[in-house]
Amino acid sequence: MKINNKKIKGVIFDLDGTLFDSCGLWHEVDVNFFKRRGLELPSDYAKNIAHLGLKKAASYTKNRFNLSETEEEIIKEWNDAAIEMYTNHVNLKPYAKEYLEYLRCNNIKLAIATANSSEYYMPCLIRNKIEHYFDTIWDVSKFNGSKESPEIYIKAAQELGINIEECAVFEDNPTALKTAKNAGFVVVAVDDISERDCIEEKKANSHMFINSFTELL
Repeated sequence: MKINNKKIKGVIFDLDGTLFDSCGLWHEVDVNFFKRRGLELPSDYAKNIAHLGLKKAASYTKNRFNLSETEEEIIKEWNDAAIEMYTNHVNLKPYAKEYLEYLRCNNIKLAIATANSSEYYMPCLIRNKIEHYFDTIWDVSKFNGSKESPEIYIKAAQELGINIEECAVFEDNPTALKTAKNAGFVVVAVDDISERDCIEEKKANSHMFINSFTELL
């Protein structure tokens, strides 16, 4: 299989904003989080934490807004809201499942690389019946850094047994896209409503930009 005229043997997918149509609901969680504290959600907040794991995001939030809660208390509040959201409300992006099926039918190995936690995403994978498509999953339980480092993609590719230059990364976040591209992966930027102000940046940091998975079917 080829993407942007490059032979591909494996694909690594981000989840939120890439396979999952979840960023709008995360926005709602963020709005409610700040509203309970009498604050407005800053316009740059989602972009600044999107590539961070929970611990780093909580530390960033506590320090930036001088919150009295501990990082653990902030994480618990996010946990309670997020588990309910992923279990009952988050759906796949249009034709994401069909594209996964297409890849598997073409013997492409598949991985997930997410800064999310399995207690969030796994109920959503199961409810949408796509958990069986993936050969490996890399998340915060295996990786303590952020997507400012390419290590999560490199480890996922190694576990798939695929060379970096023959492995594609699908992401929606500009920082993550730049990281993967600089590491030598074939990078596909996925449009998401939460990143509409970053389209040109996403195009610059990827080999291909798609509005929908239908473009690849």
